Amino acid sequence: MISSLFLLNLCLSSYAQEHSPNAKAGYWNELYKSVVNEYGFDQVLVNGIHYEDGYWEKVGHPFLFEDQFYKGTLIFREREYQGVDIKYDIYKQQVILYIMQNNSIAWIIPPNDFISAFSLGDKLFVKHAFQGVPRFYQVVFDTEELKCLYYWSKLRYDSDDKRGYNSSRFTNSERKTYLIVDDVLKKYSDNRSFVGLFPQEIQARIKQYIKHNKIKVAKSSDGEIQELLTYCKSLS
Repeated sequence: MISSLFLLNLCLSSYAQEHSPNAKAGYWNELYKSVVNEYGFDQVLVNGIHYEDGYWEKVGHPFLFEDQFYKGTLIFREREYQGVDIKYDIYKQQVILYIMQNNSIAWIIPPNDFISAFSLGDKLFVKHAFQGVPRFYQVVFDTEELKCLYYWSKLRYDSDDKRGYNSSRFTNSERKTYLIVDDVLKKYSDNRSFVGLFPQEIQARIKQYIKHNKIKVAKSSDGEIQELLTYCKSLS
């Protein structure tokens, strides 16, 4: 497969000298799909650990949202893979891919070191390394001056719910909420701490907006937070 792709790339380079960049991209995509269909899985994408569920008789599950695969996009080794099936294990902080090609199936955990971003449906997750610690954060609001990020996690406990088995119990999803203001990461947990992250001269108007719209930032939906932050940004 690697040799085939190398030869295709040489052909592409020659072809591209006489065609536009868009034609080049389309030509490459068609050739690449042909090779994958002929030889199987994308070897770059599936070069990870094969996933196995090691939690027998578990109560709950380690995944964000529901225990199911979501259609999404993965940015892996600076390449974008669209329409892939993804689960996000927030207990171990790892992405799991479900890949099927020519009736062959693989469940793969790609190395986090080479994942820069992914999405679950319409929810985007981007890797940031605040204070030198790389983590995936859900991007809720994103402008140059103001951003809102969520960090999701779960805990696991040994459980005796299933008699005769060593079982595990997973907690509900827990989220830590942050704003990035002037490139500085700041944590908030309730309405008061949220308002306190903004300049004092606009805090009264933000409080009034929150009270009028009956917002509790610790429990609000993504849409409510986006509308709130759009208002906060308009005050600056």
